[in-house]
Formats: sequence, C-alpha cells, structure tokens
Amino acid sequence: MKFPTLNITLCVVLGILASNEVKPGINSACLLVSILFIPFLLLFWFSNKKATFRFYFGLSTYLLSFFVGFMVYTLHSKPNQQHHYSNNLKYEKALVSGVISEKIRPNQYVYKYFLEIETVDNIDKTGKLLIVLSKKDAKKEFQIGDVVLAYAYLKPISRPHNPYQFDYAAYLEKKDVYHQLNLERNNYRVIGHEKHLNYKLEQIRNTIITKLENAKIPLDRLEIIKALFLGQRQNIDQETNNQYSQAGAIHILAISGLHIGILLFFFKTLLKPLERFRYGKIILPFLLIFILWSFALLSGLSASVVRAVTMFSFITIGMYMRRETNIYNTLGSSILLILLIRPNFLFDVGFQLSYCAVFSIVTIQPIFAKLWKSGNKIIQYFYDILTVSFAAQIGVLPLSLYYFHQFPGLFFLTNLVVIPLLTLILVCGMIALLFAVMRIPTEIFIHLLSFLVGLMNRYVAFISSLEKFIIKGIPFNLTLLFSSLLALIGIVLWFKKPKFNRILIALICILLFQLSIIGSLEYHKSNDEFIIFQYPKQTILAKKTNNSLTIFSNEKDIEDNYVLKNYLQANFGQIGSVTKLKNILQINDTKILVIDKEGIYRIPIKPNIILLTQSPKINLERVIEELNPAIIIADGSNYKYLLENWQHTCLQKNIPFHSTSEKGYYKIELN
Repeated sequence: MKFPTLNITLCVVLGILASNEVKPGINSACLLVSILFIPFLLLFWFSNKKATFRFYFGLSTYLLSFFVGFMVYTLHSKPNQQHHYSNNLKYEKALVSGVISEKIRPNQYVYKYFLEIETVDNIDKTGKLLIVLSKKDAKKEFQIGDVVLAYAYLKPISRPHNPYQFDYAAYLEKKDVYHQLNLERNNYRVIGHEKHLNYKLEQIRNTIITKLENAKIPLDRLEIIKALFLGQRQNIDQETNNQYSQAGAIHILAISGLHIGILLFFFKTLLKPLERFRYGKIILPFLLIFILWSFALLSGLSASVVRAVTMFSFITIGMYMRRETNIYNTLGSSILLILLIRPNFLFDVGFQLSYCAVFSIVTIQPIFAKLWKSGNKIIQYFYDILTVSFAAQIGVLPLSLYYFHQFPGLFFLTNLVVIPLLTLILVCGMIALLFAVMRIPTEIFIHLLSFLVGLMNRYVAFISSLEKFIIKGIPFNLTLLFSSLLALIGIVLWFKKPKFNRILIALICILLFQLSIIGSLEYHKSNDEFIIFQYPKQTILAKKTNNSLTIFSNEKDIEDNYVLKNYLQANFGQIGSVTKLKNILQINDTKILVIDKEGIYRIPIKPNIILLTQSPKINLERVIEELNPAIIIADGSNYKYLLENWQHTCLQKNIPFHSTSEKGYYKIELN
C-alpha cells in the first residue's frame, strides 16, 4: 500500500478495459457496484476494530475499484443513454440539426467537422456526428458555432477494407462518434449561430491567428505556432508531420506535459513577487491552476492537455501546501480523476504515450542521473535533457513500436536541441500574448518567435533526412506489447533495487518476451492464405506462404504500397517475389479466372472463382451460364455503375457476389 492511489487507479483502468469488451447494461453495472459496496463498508468497519481484517478490506477496495471503472465506462457510453440519436435509428434520410463543435484535419477532397446533435426529425436528441463536406460543393467552410440543418442519410463510418489497416471507425467510437453525414450542395443549410463557450474560444484563437498572419509569418512556421499554443494541428502539412515523426519529435506538436511543465515554471517565476503580499502564498497556487486550465481550454482540451494540466494541478497544490508528495500517487490521482470524468481518454494514444513517458522519466531518469554529474551547470543541463530523453524514449518504446512500427534512432540528438528551443519558443510566445493583452507592441517577440520556430523546423528536417538512422516497418503485435512492458518493468525494478527475487522476476519477464517473439513468428508462419486486396484503381493479389509474400500485380513500385506494408508488418513477413498478373491462377485446388479490360473468359478449364478487374465490357449473364463459378469477385479497379449491374445479375443467377469496394478484401485459407 505504498502507492494506494496508483493501485486503485490500476483497478479502475482494468474495469474500464473489461467494460469495453463486455459492454454491459447500465442496470447490471450499477447493481454490481451496489452489491460490492456493502462488504466494502463492513470490512472497513471491522478493519478499524481488528488488524487481521485489513488484508480483506484491501481486497474489497480493489474489487470495488474494478467495478467502479466497469460502471463508469458503461454510464459514459453514449448509446446507453436514453436520448442518444442511435436508439431506434433507421438508416434512411433524416432531418438533422446541430452545432459545429470542432474542426478536423481535412483532406484533398473534403472538409471534416464534429456536429453536436440537437434534433433528429424534429425530436430532441443528443450525440455527435462526423460531418463530411465536399470541397467542390461547399459554399464556404463551417465555423465553430454554426447551426447546421441537413437532410441526409446517417451512415455508419466505414470499416477498414484491408487486413490490419487503421480502423478509423473504432478510433472515432472512442470519441463518441458512431455515424457520419455526407453533405452536398443542396442537402444542407446554415440556419444560425450559437455563441457558446467553444465559439468564444474559437474567436479568441482566430484573433491570435489574425495577428500572427498580419505579421507575415511563413505558413509552415505559422502552423507549428498554432499547434504549440492553440492545439490546432489539423492544417500542418503531411511532409512536416512526417519529418517530426521520423526525427522522434512528434510529441512536440501535441501539447503535453513538457509544454505545461515549461509554462508552469515560467508563470511561477513571473508571479513569484505575489508571495510577498498578504495571502499571496494562498492565492498563487490557485492563480497558477487557473492559468493552466485557461490555456487548456484555449488549446481545445485534448487528452494529452487534460492529462498534463490535471497532473500539474495536483503538483502545484502539493508544492504550496509544503507537504511531501509522492509523484506516483500524484500521477495515479490525476489518472483516476480524468478517467472518472472521461473514461474514453484511456484509449487515446496521446494519453497513453504521455503517461508512459512521465512514469518512465520519474522512475528511470534518477538511475541515469546517479551515473555521472558535472560541475559545469551548462553541461549538466544538457546531460539532464539527454537522460530525460532516453528515459522517456525507453518508456514509450513498446507503445511507439505497436502504434507506429518505427524507431527514430537519432531521437536523443533531436531532443538535445529541440527541448531548449521549445522552452524559448513557449516563453517568447507567452510574453507576446501577455503584451498583446496589455496592448504593448509585440512585433519584436513575434518575429523572434517566428525565427525560433523556423530554426526548429530546419533542424528537425535535417535529422529526419538521415533516413538510414530511422528503422521502419517493425512488426509488433499486442502480445509483444504486453510482454515487452512486463520485461521493461522487471528490468527497471531490478535496477532500482538489485535483489535476487527481483533479478529472478526480470529474467522471467525477459523470457516471456522472447517466447512472445518466437510464438508470434511461428503463428504467422503457420497461417498460409491468399488475399485479394481492396485498392482504388488497382488490382493487388498476394499469396502468403510461411512468412514470404508472392505479389500478383501489374502496377509499378507495388512494394511501396501502404496496404502491403501493413500486411507484412502484421504477419512478420517479407516480399518473396512480384509476379505479373495472369488471367489464370492456380492457388492450391482453387482455380481463379481473372477477367480484365480485354474481356477474355473462354478457357478450357472451369474456374472456381472469377475475378473482375479494370471494368471489363462483358455480358456477365453469359459468363455465368458458360463457366458456372462458385463466386464472382470484383476489386477496386472497376467503375461503380458496373459493380451495381454485376451485383444485380449475380442476385438473379443466385451466384455469390463480393465487391471489395463494399465488403473489403477477400481471403482464401490455404492451410
């Protein structure tokens, strides 16, 4: 019980994970908590009377914490709420009204937003939708606070069409978004504007952005400044994003503990004279917390910002109470508070990476700090940055490999320069904002801010250009993630206090990690399969034998296709060969006829499968009569109107039809 809050938080986390898998009803979850609360109270009373009951009281506390997490996640699940739009939802056109609450990163063709629903078919409803607005049909971009009235289909968000592809629908579900509205020129109208909190915050952001634009700051620097101070990353171009990711500095673009820690230190130093006044030491911590939460609101209350500000709020209170605080209990308290209010944050990648980095820094960095100390303050400062970077990278490495499948080998060189630069950038930016509020000219600070951001961009671009130090395409599955985290914890515990039992635990954890690697390799090696992938305007087929992939395609540079890269990473595989696509394929006992734009289908054999590619001009009814296949498959290289005609023909002939554009990839097991 050295870290009671951390233990309770861990049980709540496990309860949230269990609830996410089981998806219980509200009544059953609340009933379980109510039942467990009675023995918890009884054991608490007995433990005060007799010490022998304390162990059982501890167990009941952890069990109750688990089911509190179970209940909290269930209560916060939007579809469980009575007035959520998804209850009794019919997939037909509906009249939907709501308020634009957030802008999302657009792509080449569409703008994207979140819409907070007010009514559906004139009935009051709650919930959130993804709005997809075609750029060619858009009268103008929506603004935060716009009230939109639309008459359109509420469509489920598309699931991945290829194996091991990023599941955008599952990602949005953790943000309580389950459906989307596709808006075109004539099916929507802006009917008003609501000046709620998000609108007012957006106006403040727009005022700051206008001032920066008037200062003629280059666009690439302006987007970085917007990300660092306003939490707006949606307009950063993909090339810049990739450079920061490859250099190991992507965490710089997401406001997190590093940014909040720097700001807390800056404002604490700036407001230190307040301590001399009466009640100054009481007012100052609340003022600091107010400033931090104001910044969090301004930057959009992302998971990483909420995590960082909550944690530093606890630290600030402890610091000014003149009481010794344990950092692990502080971290546990901040996690617990956040998850009780927003349990979905647990599934946010930034949230996970942030906490892993902080836990790793407070645990591992002191080990590095003891190894060497310098009498020179400047050298010691950079050594501390280096050790903090190493500690953070060690902590986030398993998660980074699992989510991003790459390792930036020069991350320590990046952080050695970027962290001091970021400190100067944040301080300079805050001074500029304060001067702007007091109507003092800020041009010097804005130009200095632009120069520093430009310097940081150039340095990151240089590091990312050294591609031979960036290891990409690393296979890493869920089993390896958990076993590597166990191995990491075991090794750190051993380093903290080298004892025989800890060495034994560390060795067992390392052995489990090694067994996970061997098991993963053997599992994927034993599963042979043939895949027809879904890819727009291209035909990509692949046969996996052991861990080797034979690709059938007529496209150039097919090895660099992201669909194949995802598949290879997940299967611990490599490309064995690339073969030109032929009209007849023999896959074990299965004969596949590929009918392409030439429309040739009269062959001496009877195929089991017909694959239609490149929009062939054929009479499908005649093809079915002559060849009588078991199934007809059409890939993503065909025109949409042909797919509809073919599906109708197959339905008439009672032949299964599989369109990869609609149903996703097609797989044939070869074992």
